[in-house]
Amino acid sequence: MVDILIDFSYEFLKAIGRLLINPLFYWFFILTYLVSARRVAKERRYFGHKIFSIFDEWYGEKIMGLFYGMLVSLLLMVVGVVIPPLMLTSLIVVTFILSFPRRIKYLSSVYVFGTAAFVLLFLPLYESYLPDLLSAPIEVIDWVSFTTLMGIFLIIETVMLRRVKEDQTFPETFIGARGKTLGQHRIKRMTLMPLLLLWPTGDLTMITDWWPLVDSNPGEFGLILFPVILGFNYVVKSQLPLKFAKRYSNQLMILALIIISVSLVGYFIPIFSLISIVIAILGRALLDYRVKVKDQQQPIYFQPTPLGLRVLAVVPQSPATDMGILAGDVIRKVNGVSVHSTNDFYHALQRNLAFCKLDVLDEYGEVRFCQRAYYQGEHHKLGMVFVEAE
Repeated sequence: MVDILIDFSYEFLKAIGRLLINPLFYWFFILTYLVSARRVAKERRYFGHKIFSIFDEWYGEKIMGLFYGMLVSLLLMVVGVVIPPLMLTSLIVVTFILSFPRRIKYLSSVYVFGTAAFVLLFLPLYESYLPDLLSAPIEVIDWVSFTTLMGIFLIIETVMLRRVKEDQTFPETFIGARGKTLGQHRIKRMTLMPLLLLWPTGDLTMITDWWPLVDSNPGEFGLILFPVILGFNYVVKSQLPLKFAKRYSNQLMILALIIISVSLVGYFIPIFSLISIVIAILGRALLDYRVKVKDQQQPIYFQPTPLGLRVLAVVPQSPATDMGILAGDVIRKVNGVSVHSTNDFYHALQRNLAFCKLDVLDEYGEVRFCQRAYYQGEHHKLGMVFVEAE
């Protein structure tokens, strides 16, 4: 037992080394910075100032990414699943290609794993050019493991979407068909999951007759920490972003469970592994298309209203956050004065330089009162971004 622990510890150190030489590990941080920097530039152009900090696309997912990775790694280690090096290499290449234009929309596991799977289907065309490490045959159990992982990561993506909070969606403005300035929200999230996997070379041996689940003769195995990058990007115009997140995540969860179920059938009927890939890609594309069409058919939610000032976004850790103001609220009065523009809002605040009271209309049409001490030097909008008529 002591020897096994020593061997495992040694292999784990080598797994960390393999993580540090994997280009995906560094590409995640570069990509997150590039995506964040472009978003900050847009915020300055739209609103004249930055609203969210750099790397906020990763906000709330740093620790959770490690947790997701540990959970999936534990499952794979207990079962003893081995992902062939060629499959891991294909994931690296496809992740780079899909994310290289600084877009994270296609970093869903469905697109990454699905595209990688189709590349692997043409293996006979380039197999003779591969090095020995990558030329090992891909067995049925490998395809089942690969496609099942795709469904598991889609479940994680669903959880990420449901965990989005009020202050974690990014506001934008655009010019509508009638020339009016309208608002929309972009839900963007990225995470990095270090996945502990079995590697086909190393000092670990089979512990039991069933571990690991391979059809080959008993051999030695090592460990590898493989960085899995997940991301998504949704634009919401016709409803509050959190309502969209809840509804869409339910649909994604159903799709993920279907993918996993069909994939597992592939253990007995191999063609079902391929069918699960087709279901994943077509199902995800259909869901995205339906959501986009439905969003375009509905009226824009964040648009000017005669009732007051529509709040497009709230700057994190601002006075508006302390007062409980939410995106989508309508500010009707400030210190008893009706407001319909930013200038109205500013002048109404000046009526009482020590205190402010807001009459706020929520999404259900109910009025609530928010009040707070007003301190000299605070933002003249209290940290709110409005959609107002020009």
